[in-house]
Amino acid sequence: MSKPTFDQDLNQLESQIAALRNDFTHIMSTLGDLSQTSAATLRAALMAKADALRDGGANGLSDLSQTAEAKLNELTDHARRNPVQAFAIVGGIGLLLGLIFGRR
Repeated sequence: MSKPTFDQDLNQLESQIAALRNDFTHIMSTLGDLSQTSAATLRAALMAKADALRDGGANGLSDLSQTAEAKLNELTDHARRNPVQAFAIVGGIGLLLGLIFGRR
């Protein structure tokens, strides 16, 4: 191998190493951007899911509250129409609870 050919090969090798370094830097930058995009996308998806669950829970609680209020109104109306029966039921429940909790 002659000296000029060796120098040319060395220069080519150095330029290829520089190109590889540049490519590696570009790849690392792209991977960093990709991880940031994935994290942001995941965060946005999780926030959307949390909002949907919160809204669903609020709607469920509102429906449950309305149902409970309607049942309470029905019970109150029944007690007003049949006060003796309501008193007997409440007395029986009180007696049972007294027997159950009185045996401590």
